[in-house]
Amino acid sequence: MNLLMSSYEGLAAMTNMVSSDLGPVYGSGINSAIGEAVSCKIIKSFDPQVADSKYNETEQLPEYIEAMIPHQVWRKTIYRLSERHPGSTMLSAALQHIADQGYQAEMMSLSSAPLHTHIFYSLLAECLENMSPANEENIHQKLEELITAVCRREQTYLVARYIFHGVQQKLGAKAAGIRRIDDELETYMLDNYKRPQLAINIQLLLSGLVVGGGNSVVDAAASIIQEEYAATGDVASLYNEYHGAVVSGKPAPPVDILRNVCVLHPIIEQVFGHLWDTTVQKMRPELANKYIWLIAYAALCSNEPIDEATKDKLQQLVVQLKEVCQGLSIHPIQTQIYQAVPKILEWISVPILARVVLLWIRDVATYDNFTYYDTYFTSSEVPVLLLLLEEIAYRHPLLKPLVFSAYKDGFESQVPGFSPEKQLRLQKIIINRIALLAQLDYALPVIDYFAAKKEQIDESVMVYFLHRLLAQFEAPYPAEFLVPVLELINFTIDGVKAAKEKEIVYIRGFLASIDNEQARLLCAALPDEASVTSTLAD
Repeated sequence: MNLLMSSYEGLAAMTNMVSSDLGPVYGSGINSAIGEAVSCKIIKSFDPQVADSKYNETEQLPEYIEAMIPHQVWRKTIYRLSERHPGSTMLSAALQHIADQGYQAEMMSLSSAPLHTHIFYSLLAECLENMSPANEENIHQKLEELITAVCRREQTYLVARYIFHGVQQKLGAKAAGIRRIDDELETYMLDNYKRPQLAINIQLLLSGLVVGGGNSVVDAAASIIQEEYAATGDVASLYNEYHGAVVSGKPAPPVDILRNVCVLHPIIEQVFGHLWDTTVQKMRPELANKYIWLIAYAALCSNEPIDEATKDKLQQLVVQLKEVCQGLSIHPIQTQIYQAVPKILEWISVPILARVVLLWIRDVATYDNFTYYDTYFTSSEVPVLLLLLEEIAYRHPLLKPLVFSAYKDGFESQVPGFSPEKQLRLQKIIINRIALLAQLDYALPVIDYFAAKKEQIDESVMVYFLHRLLAQFEAPYPAEFLVPVLELINFTIDGVKAAKEKEIVYIRGFLASIDNEQARLLCAALPDEASVTSTLAD
């Protein structure tokens, strides 16, 4: 009896006693505190070897695990145990059982979940299913879960890229959605982990090439990535392999290597960089030809054999790239821009040419502290550069982020020669373009930007933005649109109340269409249409 008493801690009884004694004093919050204390005790005393030994004998989860799963506090305890003991067989089986019960969303943040293959595949499938309604407006938001599940470890990143690669091969031209997701994952890895070599090595492996195996394409691509510069010798090696395959009819190296952003962008920069970067010198035509041909090949060709029709299109694109390189003036005057507009409208029908033109426009507008606006902007006319940006966004959805960045440059500018009134007029003209961009399935990034900048933006400008934004949309509004816009209206309500009726009308209509208390209070705070009209008349 003494031995039994000395070894018995009585945790369950003590927990129940503490809960019953403190519950009336501290309320329901005591339960979570006790749960956390018990959870810490379980984690501290858990022995994975003993648990695995018992599980391996029966291949059945203990009854206490089954009892814990319906309760979130105990599921979290299991998650914490799996983080501490990622190699435990019993905990791996417990995680799988939790996933089977429909709690995959809780497991996205677990660093240990992707280590268990059977769980990782189910997480990946659920992430892709959740992404199915994604569009250009919300793709980055929808990607967050996938990035959490995939990009935490090199192994899971490789497995995911391998799966996506296989799907693309099977679906061919129908795999555009998967290809976009694949590209976004690669971009995330490049931007956040600063390990471009990892991304290109995986791309090479998926393409069937051996890293460090003496292949000239691999060596040239690796050199460009490491140096962040497209040296003439590396470009010549790539040109000889790809162009030689086209001429001879032999299989070409995988085009995915050439399309890698860390390979293609330095090549583009070397040829066209002089148009927007004063540190880049214009290349001699005989050197530029190989660069241009590689850019055209990457933009147009696939891994399928090239037929005569594709060769003709390739040559046509090469000619157009040369025209752009020669036809765009460096820091042109307004007359030169107007003269180039017909050719620019022709060029921007091609995505790669549109990207080059966009970067050129951005430099022209911002060069020498926004000299373009200081010289040519008038309050009665929309600058032609802004109209060209709008056309690019309309034709090429994937370039909308770059177009928006160009708009933000002008919106945030402080043009030295402008009066405050003229600066506000420029901002409002740019807001008109931004509102049209929001209508092209790009509202959420626009709203997020203005929400982040609300402290720095003039109140009247913010009211004008809300007016122009809401003029583009009608009820019913999705929650991801409704909530941040409602917060912006709440933040600038004094400016809204002082605004003209033509600016209030869309805001009032927006608030009237929303069935919640905050919207009703904000709507009631606005002057009614009759009083605004009477004030204007007086």
